[in-house]
Parts: sequence; C-alpha cells; structure tokens
Amino acid sequence: MTKPILEASGFAASILDALSSHICVIDNDGVIVAVNRAWQDFTEENPPVSTHAGVGAQYLDVCRSASGPDSEDAAKFALGVQSVLQGKAASFEMEYSCHSPTQNRWFSGDVTPLENERGGAVISHTTITDRKLLELELARLAEMDSLTGLPNRRYFLETASMEVERVRRFGTAASLVMIDLDHFKAVNDTYGHPVGDEALRCLTQVCEKLLRQIDVIARIGGEEFAVMLPGTDEAGAVSVAEKLRHAVCETPVKSGQNQFNITASFGAAEVRASDTGIDECLARADSALYAAKHAGRNRVMSFAAATSFSEAQLALPG
Repeated sequence: MTKPILEASGFAASILDALSSHICVIDNDGVIVAVNRAWQDFTEENPPVSTHAGVGAQYLDVCRSASGPDSEDAAKFALGVQSVLQGKAASFEMEYSCHSPTQNRWFSGDVTPLENERGGAVISHTTITDRKLLELELARLAEMDSLTGLPNRRYFLETASMEVERVRRFGTAASLVMIDLDHFKAVNDTYGHPVGDEALRCLTQVCEKLLRQIDVIARIGGEEFAVMLPGTDEAGAVSVAEKLRHAVCETPVKSGQNQFNITASFGAAEVRASDTGIDECLARADSALYAAKHAGRNRVMSFAAATSFSEAQLALPG
C-alpha cells in the first residue's frame, strides 16, 4: 500500500488528506511522487486503476493507456498536463466522464504548476457527478412534455431534422405522421380540462404500445402529436397510422365516473431527398391531416391521397 503524501510535511499531508478531491503531485517528467488519502482510496476501490496509478507511476502513461469509452478524454487530459509541465500553459482544467460498471461519474480535473526549481504540478480530480446529473435532468425536462411524458416540439424537430439529413445523405426511407385529436374542445367543454388531459394521456399510451423503439412520438401542440417513422415509406406510414387510429377509437378514456371514446385524424407524408429541412415534410403531413379532418375526421390521409382529394373537391360544381 502506498504512503500518502510521501514528500510533503506532516502538516501539509494532514491538510491534503482532509480534502475530498483526489490529489496527486507529479514531478516535471510526469512521475507521481505523492498522493492524498482520497486518491489512494479511489485507486483501491477501482482495481484496474490501483495497479498503475500509485506513487512512482508515470501519470501521463496512465492517461494515454486508458481504454474504453472515456479514453479520448484521458488522452486530452494528458495533453493538458503536458502543456503545464512544459510551461506552455499557466494551468489546465477539464471536465470529463469516468463511468464505472455500476454508476455514471463525472469529474473536474485541475492541473496547477509547482513553483519550485524542480518543476512539476499538482493534479486535483473533484467529483461533479451531482451537478452533471442535475444538468442532464434539467435538459431532459426542457425537452419533455410534462403532461404526457412525451418529447416536446423542440426535441422532435431536432430529431426529425437528423432523420431528414439521413434520407438526404443515404437515400433511406422515412415518413412523418401528424395526429390530431378530434373534437378536443368539446371534450374539455363537456367533461372539463382534467378529463381532457386524461384523453391526451390515453392517446399517448395507445400509440406508445404500438410504435417501435426507433420511432419517435412527440406532443407538438395542444392536442396535436407527431410521429417520425425511420425506414418507412408513405404507404407504410399509412398502414402504421391506420393501426393507431383503430386502437385509439377502440380504447375508452376512463377518468373517475367518466368513460367515453375518442377519435383522431392522421396525416402521413414521406420525407423526400429534396427536402432541405423538416419543415417541408411537416407541411405535407399537415396538409394531409387537414384533408383527413375535412373528409370527416377519424381517418388516415396520405399526402398523395390528400392532393387527389383536394383536386376532386375543387372539381365539384360550386
């Protein structure tokens, strides 16, 4: 077992051992010459690290030999340490992930040069896991609809835009389905807004059960939802939408003493390689949805069928 702070005075060693940050001292060649108690405890709790991160080890080699998903960060940190040792940087700081098999962990690494003739540096690794987890949760909440638990419009547009780019680059298929709950205002007026909220949650649960993991469904407006279907052409999207439509109208909404059935209208459109963004496909799917509403609601309309429907409507005598 290595001795903490081998080259520090007893007073300094006591101070460093009291700190929760993992601290080591390296000489100008990058060799570890001292560690504090937190550093020693961490290496002992992580066996792969303990064999080569103690006093006498070459710290830069430890970083460069790292493998796995965090290895890129370790290599970057080694470059930062080297820049401080060579006098090219006054200090270095970097946040990085260091996940274990049982938990996700993040640290902030700080490198400060030693002000003495022999050079060297003090390296401190401080856990920032709680802050990172909070940041991730806040980011998740910012992209989530609190009522249904689905992604919100912002998240959907970002994800759908990436799918459009995939279609443009690789010629794959993808389609978009717009969903709008029929007569939603009447539901709210008849039963109240809490029951209307339950109707939205009911539709959400029905759709989530039938969609694939790779499909993305989001609530993008009041009673309006959107579904991105990767690897699906327009005909396939119509088939999926028809299954959803049937399941929605066959599933009663239950809220206290209230029980009633709802219906929804669907508009489907395929992403085109000529699309420069998601807005164009959204417009086509929205046009198909409008046609489904105009044709009587509780039905599925593809963009191609909606175009024919509109032309037929225009051809009717006034």
